[in-house]
Amino acid sequence: MKPYIAVILPLMMLNEPLYAQVSAPPEPPVAPVAVPAPAPASAPTPAVPPSPVVRNIMAPLPPISTLHIAQANSKRDAEYERERAERDRERAQERAEREKERKESRRAPTEEEALALAAMEGLMSQPAERALPLLKKVLAGSQTRLVKERALFVLGQINKPEAQDILLDFARMPDNPLRNEAIRTIGIGGNTKSLGALQDIYNAGDATTKRRVLEAWLIAGRKGEVYQAALNAKTESEAASAIRTLGAMGAGEELRKLGEHRKNSRSLLEAYAVAGDLTSLRKIAEGPGDMSLRVDATRRIGIINSEAARTALRDLYNANGGAENAQLRDAALQGMLVRNDQQGVLALYRAAKTNEEKRVLLRTLSIMGGDAALAAIDAALEGKK
Repeated sequence: MKPYIAVILPLMMLNEPLYAQVSAPPEPPVAPVAVPAPAPASAPTPAVPPSPVVRNIMAPLPPISTLHIAQANSKRDAEYERERAERDRERAQERAEREKERKESRRAPTEEEALALAAMEGLMSQPAERALPLLKKVLAGSQTRLVKERALFVLGQINKPEAQDILLDFARMPDNPLRNEAIRTIGIGGNTKSLGALQDIYNAGDATTKRRVLEAWLIAGRKGEVYQAALNAKTESEAASAIRTLGAMGAGEELRKLGEHRKNSRSLLEAYAVAGDLTSLRKIAEGPGDMSLRVDATRRIGIINSEAARTALRDLYNANGGAENAQLRDAALQGMLVRNDQQGVLALYRAAKTNEEKRVLLRTLSIMGGDAALAAIDAALEGKK
């Protein structure tokens, strides 16, 4: 991701005094000390008492907050952090691999390479039967990797069985430095037979090869192959990579089918959010499933940028009153914070029934900033709802 812990932490930090207050042991009683009566003086000017609303908002929170239960959330947050760390490691490794592969491609060509690259461009306008022998010669010769990668690209534009067979031969060579580029070129070329042949390469490949094949299917828009990869995944990491690819493809139907066959996971929730599948996220949030997944689904609705998503978060907040649903209500509020739905939080603040709820909502508005926060603060100082 994402991003959610970074958004939630300021809210928790804002309530640090509350946690200290809840966890601090009671102070021992202090014996009364006699204080001499002060000398008579002129009566002071009576102070104007604060507004009841301001007094209630500034009052200490009760020992248990219905919206912030740190201990109840600690296990869920630790699990989420572990999963996020694993995803971050995978993505960092992938970025390093790509950087290593493309370092050669991004450098400025030498004069000899520039001439060879120009010749490659010229081959694209030649008939296949004349271009193929020259391309095979380049790939089998001593040309640099930069030139050979361009030759693979030109080869991918030739929709002939021989050209596709050459690409697949390179894609099947585990130790060939051009393997990943050949797989990517197959995705760009979009040849149906070659894309289907990548299935065997995916099944037999290591994690890096699987990611490259997923990328090729992503480029070619092959949702079916990616869906099967996610469905048949042998590890959670493998499934997560395929599920994220489906999310990037906007494959809502495939993701919903996957949710019916596989147990919902946080990778699937992330893909729902990226694909904008509000229906699936709301179904999980409102369902009878695992509470931690319901909380995560509720929070991730905030990623979806639509009025329907904002309305869903307000509905979920209002539908989850009571201490037993405090985590869901808190997640809905966090989703609104992610979406920066100031008007929605302001509406909830104005409709709040208890002072504790109003205090939490006012703090959330203060974090958001903006006109809605100023309107709520001004109303509180004026003693209005």
